[in-house]
Amino acid sequence: MLVAEGLEAVLPSGAGVGPWSGEIRAGEQVLLLGPSGSGKSTLLRVLAGAIPSHQRGRVTGTVRLFDGTAGDPADGMAGGTAGGPHDGTAGGAADGFVEGAGVIDPVAGGVLATAPVLGHLGQDPVDGVCLPLIADDVALPLESACTLPERIGPRVHEVLSAMGVGELAHHPAATLSGGQLQRASLAAAIAARPRLLLLDEPTAMLDAEGVAAVRSAVDAATDQTGCALLLVEHRLDEWAGEQGLDGLPARTVALDRSGRVLADGPTREVLTAHGPALREQGCWLPREIEERIGGSWPAEPVGSAEPAGSAALVPLASATPRSEVLLHLRDATLGPPGPTGRGEGSVLTGADLEIRAGRLLAVVGRNGSGKSTLLGALSRLDPLRAGTLEGAAAGLAFQRPESQFVGDTVEDELSASGASQDVRRAMLERLDLADHAAQSPYRLSGGQQRRLSFGAMLLADRPVLLADEPGYGLDRAAHEAVLALLREAADAGRGVVMTTHDLRSLEVADEVVVIADGRLVGPLAPAALLADDALLRRAGLRVADRPSYAHADDPAPRTALDPPALPRAPLARRDPTVLLGLLTALSIVCITLTDPAPLLVLYALLAAGTMLGLRLGPLALARAQAPFVLFAAGVFMVNVLSRPGHEPWPDLPVRVTSEGIVLGAALALRALVIGLGAVAVVRASDPGRTMTSLRTHARLPARIALALLAGQRLLEDLPRRWATITRAHRLRRPPSADGTPARLGPRAMGRCAFALLVDAIRSSTRIAFALESRGLGTGERTQWRTAALTRADGALVVGVVLAVAAVLVLAG
Repeated sequence: MLVAEGLEAVLPSGAGVGPWSGEIRAGEQVLLLGPSGSGKSTLLRVLAGAIPSHQRGRVTGTVRLFDGTAGDPADGMAGGTAGGPHDGTAGGAADGFVEGAGVIDPVAGGVLATAPVLGHLGQDPVDGVCLPLIADDVALPLESACTLPERIGPRVHEVLSAMGVGELAHHPAATLSGGQLQRASLAAAIAARPRLLLLDEPTAMLDAEGVAAVRSAVDAATDQTGCALLLVEHRLDEWAGEQGLDGLPARTVALDRSGRVLADGPTREVLTAHGPALREQGCWLPREIEERIGGSWPAEPVGSAEPAGSAALVPLASATPRSEVLLHLRDATLGPPGPTGRGEGSVLTGADLEIRAGRLLAVVGRNGSGKSTLLGALSRLDPLRAGTLEGAAAGLAFQRPESQFVGDTVEDELSASGASQDVRRAMLERLDLADHAAQSPYRLSGGQQRRLSFGAMLLADRPVLLADEPGYGLDRAAHEAVLALLREAADAGRGVVMTTHDLRSLEVADEVVVIADGRLVGPLAPAALLADDALLRRAGLRVADRPSYAHADDPAPRTALDPPALPRAPLARRDPTVLLGLLTALSIVCITLTDPAPLLVLYALLAAGTMLGLRLGPLALARAQAPFVLFAAGVFMVNVLSRPGHEPWPDLPVRVTSEGIVLGAALALRALVIGLGAVAVVRASDPGRTMTSLRTHARLPARIALALLAGQRLLEDLPRRWATITRAHRLRRPPSADGTPARLGPRAMGRCAFALLVDAIRSSTRIAFALESRGLGTGERTQWRTAALTRADGALVVGVVLAVAAVLVLAG
């Protein structure tokens, strides 16, 4: 399936991976193991064709993929060499580049060349879903593979159901959680039955049931199609399940911290022989290997030593007695915020919780159970829907630390917290970031960013510290460092709360609270939770059996996926291409008219039709037209005051002409008619239906239509990103007297806007890569959804044409 010879990639930062020589055969499963920064994701991106076509990098050596028509690579089908090092930036990849019959060079061909053969899942689930609707995103690689349209719906239903998100098929991607997006991204990766799956931490954001569903779906994909698997995964015990080491891929390629290949062979042998070295470099290992080499997790109890004082953490302004209640939540009802949340319903009811000094409290629960919502309430970023919150101010470290950065360098990031230079230097040493003090925080690794965000929040010296999934996506070394910071913060007298779905993190907690069925259960001792199997299942930390619907011998039912429900408003049910055609024709007619009378009649008829067709009231229609009314008023005034001609009111202080009034009124009404038509079309047509209709009736190229939808996907997500950035920045400023996070001034809002721009640019590049990885090029493809014209569409065209003709005749 794949052959590599001396494959090595070096990024502009100097980090890299390789050289690696080896092969992956059809049906083979391989675990790629190594500490953070060893180049695991870089290697996957090289194999997927993203380096150098989407990301700068220097690639040497050769790598060849085989699409199944080239015979056995061992028979000499690998072809020539890569021709030396490849350097480049985004763009330049030819659609479907193949070096020879059935042989693909990912480095020269780029992502589009590998798309028919590979399925790729990246680390960031938010940018792994390209299109606004989940079902359309999963259907995209099937269209690229020219799957018959009648078979696409059942396959989309099958893979989404296997991931446990079948009911979300027609949900907007912007409304889904990170865990749901991760499952949907994996569904898109396996939908077209690729010959090689590249999975980069596919379970990082999932609870136990999500891990089981993903593992079952991957098993089904490999069993049914015989595809190969290259897996990067930190949560080895969760992936293996009850099978232990036998549940992991049979082969492991282990990398050391420099990116060199440490070992390549049977998993049990590699982990047994190199387990101590891998653990020392910061890799997670299965418990069976940990026990065999005489270690336990953590190797030393985190926080067992005396707190390091100001050299490690800034102490509180006044000594706080241990176990004193710092924050008290009473009989609270919590839910996500309305404007940017994922719904208006309550998530938690009757919540009572005490945050005590010197205690580390873990909060566990299923994906979507309300863990982040609870932290939002405790930080006072989100108001309570009922109940009270009393006590000290809290700082919150977000899941994505880059959302919280306010400095241009690592040093600036710590100085923004107001600490002295000596304390900042001590914190840099404590965070192991002294050598990166002058570096941009955005260029740090994930583990370094996480440590920096916690260090900056600790220097802010708030009595309560909240951490949202502090171990997300971290290797063992980074995970231990972050937990050590939290443990030391508690030992220094702070109240610390962390959310997690990782059982290993509970070993450093003093107590744990479970969110189950909309209620808080506990607090209780971590040992008590670990001994309560039923409560572990309620918390989503343990699952008995993997879902059977994803196994090859029990496939998901191949029922067609129902199309999204059409809106009820009559005009909104009409074909978008018809509406756009009518708007274009009406605009042309209006441009030819210079008499205000027929334009006024057309405006009145269009307003009445829009209100009836869209079920809008007069006030709603007026608000929708406000920009066009202002524009029309300006046009009218300019013409009234500037046109030469007869002055009907010569005594006025300004010069007004009859010709200016007539022409100004005509131009203003022309703008109003065209603007109202645009409002009606926009209100009546959603972008997805519009692109489907234009592809069907106007032959709009798929690449343009789907790229526009991907742009809409990014735009829909911008309010959520903006809310996250502004909320995170509010917590970096001194709170008010009652602990409420500070409001942001103009300068801070400008920095947030810049952060949003950077985030949007980075996301757009990742979305572009995801689109190409689904095969979106200029080649042939099928179209899943089509738009059929109905008699009602014809009746609308006839009615509009007759009405416009009648107005013109009567005015004529």
